[in-house]
Amino acid sequence: MGFLIAIAAVFVGFAVFVLLTQMAVRNGIRMSGVIDWKTQYELERMEDAGGKQKPLAELYESVAESEDDADEVERKVKEQALKYINSRNSTHVANAWIFLGLGIVLCVVVVLIVASSDSMM
Repeated sequence: MGFLIAIAAVFVGFAVFVLLTQMAVRNGIRMSGVIDWKTQYELERMEDAGGKQKPLAELYESVAESEDDADEVERKVKEQALKYINSRNSTHVANAWIFLGLGIVLCVVVVLIVASSDSMM
């Protein structure tokens, strides 16, 4: 029984490691600035299923209604987009820490189960 639990713990550990690595790589690429802000805005907007964020074209149109200067429109759109991107990045980082914490707790619980099952035999 303890052997099966140990094997299950190894598989859970691998799954946690793979998912955490995927999250870290994705967050690292997005936060590094490798992707331009327009692409990143659209990626975050599409990924945010419950969000009501406008597509970039609509954001440009809404800002252009109140501004005549093209440079000012670009500046305001970029400012709004970066604000949204930063809020989404903080959400991704918080999720990564929560996921890591849950993985550690799960591993500790599995180790305690294995240790207690070994002492019962």
